[in-house]
Amino acid sequence: MPAAVPIYARGRTTLLALDFDAKHHNAEQVDTDVDRALGWLHECGARTVTDRSTSGGRHVLVPLATDNPLRVDDIKVLMQLLTARLITLDATPMLNAAQGCITPPGSPTREGGYRRLDGPLDAAIDTFVVRSDRGTVPRLIALLGGATTPRHRTPVAAVAASLTQDERLVGLGRERRLDPRFHRSTPVPEPVATYAATGKFTKAHKALWKSPSEARQSVISHAVLRGASTSDIEKTIATAEWAGLKRAYMDKYGIHFEQALQRDVDKALTWAASIVRPFHELTHKYRYTGGDASFLKDPIRRKWLAHAQLWIDTEFCGTRHRPVLLAVVQALAYTSALAGELIEGVPVVAVGGRSLSHAAGLMSESSVWSSLRLLRETPGSPLLLIARGAGREADRYALTTPATTRGPGQARIERARVEPVHTAWREIGLRGRAMYELVAAGLATNIDDALAGALLRPSNGYAILADLTAAGLIKRDGATLTVGSRSLDDVAAAHGLDTVAADRIVRHRAERIVWRAWLENRLAPPPPPPDTTRDERAADWSITVGTPSLDERASERLWAVTMADGPPPCPDPDLEALDLLSSELGAVVV
Repeated sequence: MPAAVPIYARGRTTLLALDFDAKHHNAEQVDTDVDRALGWLHECGARTVTDRSTSGGRHVLVPLATDNPLRVDDIKVLMQLLTARLITLDATPMLNAAQGCITPPGSPTREGGYRRLDGPLDAAIDTFVVRSDRGTVPRLIALLGGATTPRHRTPVAAVAASLTQDERLVGLGRERRLDPRFHRSTPVPEPVATYAATGKFTKAHKALWKSPSEARQSVISHAVLRGASTSDIEKTIATAEWAGLKRAYMDKYGIHFEQALQRDVDKALTWAASIVRPFHELTHKYRYTGGDASFLKDPIRRKWLAHAQLWIDTEFCGTRHRPVLLAVVQALAYTSALAGELIEGVPVVAVGGRSLSHAAGLMSESSVWSSLRLLRETPGSPLLLIARGAGREADRYALTTPATTRGPGQARIERARVEPVHTAWREIGLRGRAMYELVAAGLATNIDDALAGALLRPSNGYAILADLTAAGLIKRDGATLTVGSRSLDDVAAAHGLDTVAADRIVRHRAERIVWRAWLENRLAPPPPPPDTTRDERAADWSITVGTPSLDERASERLWAVTMADGPPPCPDPDLEALDLLSSELGAVVV
């Protein structure tokens, strides 16, 4: 059977895999579609690897920039545009983040034989090492004229999109444009420049665009990606360089062409803000993402962290919970130092699972919540819940001395680091953190010392060592261990974890905004009856406020219980139906 590999990992991908199927057509049509696709891809800075099967089908593999992993939502518009133009393209693998797979070159095929690589192996390896230019996907969408306004299926997604636009767009009204951080400087593709100058929708253009509307939108999108505003575009179409675009708008909309132009620019800005990434490297270090922030001179929290780690090593040694709990208590110590307080020498902090997930190395929120619950419920734990959160207030914790037979030694205290867990462990796996830190600190120089110091059984320890060696973090020479050629920062950059962290921060902000709006709506006083006079209204309200039916403490507990799960989801049946048609049948809204 063919051996397929997954395209997505954790819902994101750095590979654009185009599957051209000859089942319903023929090999000649597949070759025609592949040639057209390669022309567009290379125009937009893509590097490609192709292969072919014995049935006549072909794959086009496009390794994307590793520091900008994409989600299905980022790919969906592009796949719709490509499938509308390439009849042999099967978009299913790229639109299925859970099960989307592709068979690599050299794999056996169902018909017998193997997938054969086009070109030399060294060239294919070089393509996957160098990879495509950053921004290949948005450039390709712009080339095909597909700058569409995304549909948001949940209130959180809509708020997150609004927050993203506020961050990535500057200016107001007709001067609104992309922030300079996101501007592209590559030349405009020749077909786009030709159409802007002539305004003629020729036979050659019909292979690229399905309608003059897509052609106009392509020109506008390329201008927006290069920092143009509506005002700039209006000035440009008054020149000979873009005279054809102005003529195309006037032929279509007449005296209302300016309103149509503004509408297309707004559409392009909304699309661009949702898909672009900084052209230059980010210089701002996000909070809780493994930056340089640390509190190594905080003796109280450092000693608490060492004691908490000792307790976890004792109570959970050999369990799958141990590495996760170690990351959570380190995140608690850091968050307490950053935003907590000391009460009679005891660190106290109010923190929610979402905020803590950033300090815990981008751990999933569900893992953080389950870890906090386990720590709260285990006797002798170093974590004490002193006030349950209600409304906008987070749970409040005291970082107490755990119940252990002995305290942490000075060596363990010196190893405890009150700082965020590095985000690279999200990709490598938290179970390897203890061994790596021992080797990096020079406390273990051979396998036996590393296994003993990290409290690992040989079977698990050697598997972890293999993972760390494969990641380049540790170099093994026989039984001797040294720090490898790659750092944790290198691993994080290679997997685009700055992008993942930034997206999670925006999502958490959106979730808080939706939650607070729901709270305010739920707790707002009921509107007065329509026939009540102003004086009666004021009197009724004063009576209601002055005589609550429950005491304040009981009311808080009631709200805490009823609101623990957040606002109920509000799915839109129309959007659900459209999404189903789009994902299953490739339908396009016109």
